[in-house]
Amino acid sequence: MRLIRFFYCCLFFSLIFSCSRENASGAEEEQVTLPDFRLIGEDAENIFQYSYDATEEIGAVVNLTQTLGLGSNYLTLRQVDAVVSFYRFSSGNFSLFQQNTLTGQSTTYPNFYAVSDERSITWGTNSEDQIFLGYYSPRGSRDFGVRILDPSDGSFTDRSLEDGIQQAFEPLYYRQRLLITFRAGNGNYKVAIFNTESAEVIQIFDFGTGIPNVLIDDAGNIGILIGFGDSEYVYRILDFETLEQISERNLTLNEFFPAGPFQGSFYGNTLYYINSFAQPSAIPFGPAYYDFSEAESFELDILGVVQQAE
Repeated sequence: MRLIRFFYCCLFFSLIFSCSRENASGAEEEQVTLPDFRLIGEDAENIFQYSYDATEEIGAVVNLTQTLGLGSNYLTLRQVDAVVSFYRFSSGNFSLFQQNTLTGQSTTYPNFYAVSDERSITWGTNSEDQIFLGYYSPRGSRDFGVRILDPSDGSFTDRSLEDGIQQAFEPLYYRQRLLITFRAGNGNYKVAIFNTESAEVIQIFDFGTGIPNVLIDDAGNIGILIGFGDSEYVYRILDFETLEQISERNLTLNEFFPAGPFQGSFYGNTLYYINSFAQPSAIPFGPAYYDFSEAESFELDILGVVQQAE
């Protein structure tokens, strides 16, 4: 069985945290009213969508493997608002399957991109009507670029980001902008802000040896958590439109976060994230958070909860 893949997970985390705080304090547990939510999950053969209606207090399951004709061997799952996108690779071609989790409308773009010797695709993400591919080119070099592709007719635009990079990480798409993290040839970590409408780089931030994690906070601004080793971090917030710095905070957190999109969210004054065991390989262990007001972190003891339940 594969791990269930969640979206809208931060809402789920906040509910868990509210319950765990009550339990940890010894106070009587309050009844939590669930909001509307949707989950994506899978087993060895099928992909499912679960939708919960808070008004009716009922849930419904849709088998996406049956509705989309997509197996569980897809490459990755993306989300833009209510639309989820599944990428698949087969017989030298990439295909895209999209599902609107609110309306149930689905769209398929079979074989929208064929592999060639000139480009090595390192990631793919999308808006509702365009696909963005990160690639190395040409012919095995480490020159890094972005291809913006219209899957309906196959037209595309290529834009170069930087020559001779060491490593490319997953991107983050939000409101016609791509936040692209990569490691340059000199070893420095960088984040490029790319405008998908003009197909131009707005700005590239250089963090040196600091490892950046990018997110969009509850106010719609860009949050960047930068790790400098020895559990020392800086959390920086940038205005989404102007890219000017709004604030910066220091924190100490005994956790390692790989470069790229942050696996969590920032709400109010609290940073929610996934607590992971880093060795011998990264294993997601449970939800956790860091409260800037109290300068303290909390990790939900999943093993302890299981043992108490048993």
